[in-house]
Amino acid sequence: MATSTENKRFEQTLDVNVKTKKGSTYYLYTEALDEHKLKCVLKVEENRVKIRRRGVINMNFTFVKDTLTDTFYESLAGRHHFFVHTNDIQLNDNVIHIDYDLYEGDEKLGNYKYTLKKEEK
Repeated sequence: MATSTENKRFEQTLDVNVKTKKGSTYYLYTEALDEHKLKCVLKVEENRVKIRRRGVINMNFTFVKDTLTDTFYESLAGRHHFFVHTNDIQLNDNVIHIDYDLYEGDEKLGNYKYTLKKEEK
């Protein structure tokens, strides 16, 4: 597989609403993407985490450790078919951390780390 990687860091402070339903925990929040707002839901289940974003982009990523999942990502640039390989998931009371590789076809687009961290006010 071809590799094209670049390091970028994005950080936002978010107000997160947490709900529990049928054994899953949901984290609902709004992210800023340039001048756009994205409605987001992070769902934590027993052995996987799902992230859904809706707005100027629409995506559903599913993370299962050591597993390759596929998804479609829609933006103003068009629709893309991506593959997500989850390297690690860490869950505890204050932090959700996901380490994953993103592929389009055989090309690795990069390694990404997603962290949702509770901070005391």
